[in-house]
Amino acid sequence: MRSLPVQAMSLRWYQEKYAQPGEVLPCDTHRRVAQALAQVEPVQLRGRWAQRFESALRSGLLPGGRIMAGVGVEPAAGAYRPTLMNCFVLPAEPESELPRRLRATLRAGGGVGVDYSDLAGGVMLALERSEAVARSIEHPPRGCRRAAQMAVLRADHPEIEAFIAASPSSHPHLTRAVAVDDGFMQAAHRDPNGAASARLRAIAQAAWAGGEPGLLFTSRVQADDNLGARETLHATNPCGEQPLPPFGACALASIDLTRVVQGPFAPQARVSWGLLASLVHVGVRALDNALDITHWPLPQQAREMHATRRIGLGITGLGDALALLNRSYSAPQGREVAAQLMRFIAHAAYRASVRLARERGPYPTFEASAVLQLPRYAARLPADLRQAIRRHGLRHSHLLAIAPAASISVAFGDNVSSGLEPITAAQWQRRWQDPEGRTCSAWVQSHAHRLWMSIRGLADEPAQGWDWQERVSPEAQLAMVAALAPHVDGAISKTLSVPQATTPEDIQALLQTAWRLGLKGISVFRRGSRPGVLVS
Repeated sequence: MRSLPVQAMSLRWYQEKYAQPGEVLPCDTHRRVAQALAQVEPVQLRGRWAQRFESALRSGLLPGGRIMAGVGVEPAAGAYRPTLMNCFVLPAEPESELPRRLRATLRAGGGVGVDYSDLAGGVMLALERSEAVARSIEHPPRGCRRAAQMAVLRADHPEIEAFIAASPSSHPHLTRAVAVDDGFMQAAHRDPNGAASARLRAIAQAAWAGGEPGLLFTSRVQADDNLGARETLHATNPCGEQPLPPFGACALASIDLTRVVQGPFAPQARVSWGLLASLVHVGVRALDNALDITHWPLPQQAREMHATRRIGLGITGLGDALALLNRSYSAPQGREVAAQLMRFIAHAAYRASVRLARERGPYPTFEASAVLQLPRYAARLPADLRQAIRRHGLRHSHLLAIAPAASISVAFGDNVSSGLEPITAAQWQRRWQDPEGRTCSAWVQSHAHRLWMSIRGLADEPAQGWDWQERVSPEAQLAMVAALAPHVDGAISKTLSVPQATTPEDIQALLQTAWRLGLKGISVFRRGSRPGVLVS
């Protein structure tokens, strides 16, 4: 295990967001989380599993912020009990129930997505009410963003023009996405002067002006869904990495890929596939345990989880890991390595789920014939794995998602590049809001650059092939998402970062490219386009 001095900002974020009374360093939190997750195990095995969980946490397994902050913590008397789930979706109807359901879920720390398309009218008023609910929640649980919501509306809804044109500043707790199917995108491509093309231009113009709305490609989402025969997915959590049905929820974790690189920067730098496999198998079990000990804000969410047992294991630190492996993020070789890593994780996760199905039973609604029928994701797995699924079932309907993982990557990962993003820079000034809402800033260094300095010192400059964020073109960012997407049964959270000089026409072309590449969703942020956004 490589050891570097803790960055001051990483320690501060850890203490502000995750440390509980009596916890001083991340290793203290690792022990609490491991012991709490082990309580699901048989009594005689709890000590053994607590050790395995703790070892994995110290070796690069990063459970989602809700788990790191809340598991094993008893809330103070009268305090609202936090959930361990990051991701939720709620139905918009009945409209009279939505504020209550939103309040309960947001107060527990969950991020919530809502598809407002079924409302015949009054969508913008419903958004105002949802925004008011979020504003009323001033002190979310530790490790949680402030009352985050995703509002989705179909492209053919009567109020879509107002939805697209809404200013992001009018709904600061809401991000927006337009749901479009293949028919819409094909029509926009066929007829540049048609209604679909005009609507896509309006979306691109709004994204150019303020970074919203994004696009959710529902045909791809539905086709890939292992449960596509029994559910319809038209909404995601606020960051977009989990398409979910009404009352759906998901627990998240990420693997810090820098921790599985052996011999960093050397010509023989390589991946420790054995360590990666171990982290995946322990991670799947840890998330399965989290499902059984979490607090559920609503009984409908508990019922949906117990029927499907969705989890989302993903990656973080990809940009840094590629630098450690001497691979360029923008080059085809970098994308090949990234795809190889994600494919390995996906197959290992499904094997771990089969193993848990043998031990604990498959999720109650599992039907092999439905899950393994094309075009479902599971139907594309290797033949031996499909045979194991037919024989023993799956413990989880879905297992994979690539989340932003921003806070945990800073607090527990030495500021590795978050999720699938490239490295921001060698060092930069990072801005954020503290728990009281005050804007703070600090100089930070990327993990890869710090490790380079510790190994090579000041004499050698990092290789020219290192790709800082501003060097990675929007097209290269899309290509990386497309390389990983075939190995993710959930979705990938990705906002394209584009230069300030990018035009609305450029953005429209990027949206169309994202659809052609088979992505499930995309959003675009033009740097400098929105005042008040905290950027580095």
